[in-house]
Amino acid sequence: MKLASVYRILRAAVVAGALVGALAAPGAVGATTRDSDNDGLRNAFERYQSHTNPNDWDSDNDGKSDSRENPDRDGLTNRQEQTVGTNPLDVDTDNDDTVDGDEDADEDGLDNHDEFTSRTNPLDEDSDNDGLEDDDDDRDCDELSNETEVESRLKPADADTDNDGVEDGDEDTDHDGVENEAEEDHGTDIDDDDSDNDGVDDGEDEDGDNDGDDDDQGEDEDEDDPSCAPEDEDEDEGDE
Repeated sequence: MKLASVYRILRAAVVAGALVGALAAPGAVGATTRDSDNDGLRNAFERYQSHTNPNDWDSDNDGKSDSRENPDRDGLTNRQEQTVGTNPLDVDTDNDDTVDGDEDADEDGLDNHDEFTSRTNPLDEDSDNDGLEDDDDDRDCDELSNETEVESRLKPADADTDNDGVEDGDEDTDHDGVENEAEEDHGTDIDDDDSDNDGVDDGEDEDGDNDGDDDDQGEDEDEDDPSCAPEDEDEDEGDE
């Protein structure tokens, strides 16, 4: 028998063997694929954690991707629980009487749910490595920190939450005559026109937060997010 014929026979045997193996164990086909149905959940997570079908992006046929489901109603979707490492079928994975969405995994002042709202990393206290923790960061560069926006139900990843053409920092949410950005600098509440309840509106109160400093003085202002700073003037001059 010619050598070429031997090679053809061996190759056919290998192909046939692979086909038989695939038919005998169909689960082995694509076993190395991390996300067979492209729903944002790893196969292993679907099998052993969320108990959804790794080959069906919408296991319960409700029109919503398995990754967006929240079966335990803890404020986190399945995909978010996968990211944080919590149990998607247990509202309080570590049994500490705090639901998973309200946990603060990286201890940066934003709970897990608020980190996803801010588009920051719930496992990294300084997601963009700019020296500011995520609660003090200004994700959308509207002059309000992520924490202030979350507390006031503004969108920390949208500079103009109500789409009225005015950035959130320039709004006056409580109509006290002081813009939100200035209120944050002063330490007053952007949702309360009389933050210290002394009978004087924040706009007329020289020390609205009762910290002993004049609200208009520099020492009573917050640190700006360096990620939102304009380009260095020196660089502009060098381009001329």
